[in-house]
Amino acid sequence: MNFLNNFTIKSRTYALVALSVVVALTLSLVSHNGFNIIQTQLDELIKANTIERDTYRAILEEKNYLLNSNGSVRNHENANQAFINAGVAIQNIHKTLDTLNKTNEGMQQTIKGLKTAIAEYDVYYNRGVYLLNELELERDNLQMQGDTITLLIQQYVEAKREDVNKELSKAIMEKINTGSNIWQYTYVMRADEKLYILSPQDSVYKQLQKDYKIIIKELEHLKAISNQEFEKQKIETFYIALQNYDEAMKNWVQYNKELVTIILPKTKELGDIIVVRTLEIAQNTLHSIDKKRENVMHTLLIVTFMAIVLGLIFGSMISRSISSVLLHFQTGLLDFFSYLDRHKNSSSQIKINSKDEIGLMAQVVNEHIVKIEDVMEKKLEQLKEKDEQMLQQSRLAQMGEMISMIAHQWRQPLNAIAATSGDIEVKLFQRRMFDLNVELQREEMQAYTLESLHKINSFVQYLSKTIDDFRNFFKPDKKESYFRLEDLMGKTLNLSAHLIRTHGIIVIKNYDSNLQKMKNYDNEITQVLLNILKNAIDAIVENQIQKPRLYITIKKNRVGNQSISIEDNAGGINESIIEKIFNPYFSTKDKNGTGLGLYMSKIIIHEHCHGELSVVNSEFGACFTIEFLPQEENTNEV
Repeated sequence: MNFLNNFTIKSRTYALVALSVVVALTLSLVSHNGFNIIQTQLDELIKANTIERDTYRAILEEKNYLLNSNGSVRNHENANQAFINAGVAIQNIHKTLDTLNKTNEGMQQTIKGLKTAIAEYDVYYNRGVYLLNELELERDNLQMQGDTITLLIQQYVEAKREDVNKELSKAIMEKINTGSNIWQYTYVMRADEKLYILSPQDSVYKQLQKDYKIIIKELEHLKAISNQEFEKQKIETFYIALQNYDEAMKNWVQYNKELVTIILPKTKELGDIIVVRTLEIAQNTLHSIDKKRENVMHTLLIVTFMAIVLGLIFGSMISRSISSVLLHFQTGLLDFFSYLDRHKNSSSQIKINSKDEIGLMAQVVNEHIVKIEDVMEKKLEQLKEKDEQMLQQSRLAQMGEMISMIAHQWRQPLNAIAATSGDIEVKLFQRRMFDLNVELQREEMQAYTLESLHKINSFVQYLSKTIDDFRNFFKPDKKESYFRLEDLMGKTLNLSAHLIRTHGIIVIKNYDSNLQKMKNYDNEITQVLLNILKNAIDAIVENQIQKPRLYITIKKNRVGNQSISIEDNAGGINESIIEKIFNPYFSTKDKNGTGLGLYMSKIIIHEHCHGELSVVNSEFGACFTIEFLPQEENTNEV
């Protein structure tokens, strides 16, 4: 395969594309005819699915019409729209069937039967629409005639009640009672009417007829006892309205019976037939598609297999020659990127022996890798020098603060030494309080002198210890040492004792018990702790906190890492800058800050002391936490 490396990638790509084109043309020529056959069958299947969809739509719109034209809904606008939609769906079915009948000769008989069923369905559906409209009209007529007979009998009874006020007789009372009976049964009949229309049951209709007969009987009796012309006219008018009411009820019953017993069952039957025959057409079309597809697939499989075998043989040869070159190039680049990320100390050159475009590119890249390595080494040296300068600046800034602390730390013991020596001078030389000739006073003088010298000596030792603490603070650690974190924190607090006392700050400690010694650079950690303490005190003073507090917590977490947290109650750091406080030269102290303290603290903890320095805003203020990662040596001593 090495002979392919003598050709350019462009030439090999053209060869691979040409091979793909040959395979594609071969497959296209073989499959074109088969695809045309399948496409024809798919068109027929789509038409069959269209018929099925329109059938379901027509049936759905029929149900929608029934729902909105009768019963409790009675939405005429929706009912009319449903009627129009059903008609459109039936017309679409006819058009699709005509098209399908021309293209598919094998299903003409099925299509003919389907068209007959659809035509019959259309007739019954329109008859059902007509009956529902008539039912609506007769229901309105029933309402009108019912209101009429109710009003007439009410007027008659009210008129007779007025006659009672003029003349009280047995005949008038009988007329009133009979009219009231008719009025009462009229309301009963109207209630049965409403019940029957909502739920047309035979028992309700029989009760309705019984109510009607009782009203007729009472009306005949009223007619027999009435002797005034006004009474006879009212009774005759009531009788005519009652007959109209009875006729409207019979018409409604007849239309509803035809709709329920004939039209609806027939439309459901025809709808099922249409669905079944539509599915039959679709299944026949699918079966035909499956057969023709199998024939086409067999031919395609044979041709495709041959084309794929040849394509794989030649294509793999070309692609492997390209991919091997690209793989070497990729490996070389990854090695170079790893060097840039400082995961490696040096970078290997890209080794490619081909004469193609990638080989030429590899030569250019190798030349630039050498140049970049030189530039990188120079930049790293510059960054290292810059970090050392920044560290020195940070130490000098802290040294100034230390000198101020030394002055305050020494003031009290120096004053005490001066007071003690002055007292000795007064008692021994000025006032001569002791008589050396007297044995007892000579002993008292010796005791007083020794006591005063002891006091002076203790103050001198305190000053010496203070000098050692400050000297150790600035002495760089050459190697790690064992110490307890709580002891280191105590030494740091002693260094800051004057500032803490001056500003009235209360230090609240919360240390876990039985903390083991840890091995680390204690002086560098002290420098970081002192910087954090100084920042916390500055924040408390700047914000003029009335009851200043410092909360110091030392604990061990579940995985054994020791951590120390220093939290103030100065209100915290603005959220807009909290992510920037570890950046170099970023300070919140205006001109008084160098912007190096927290930056160098971050570097010291992360790169030298095997830990992480972080900050969050707590409930009271800012909380700085140093978490030390575990080391094998940290648990060797207790």
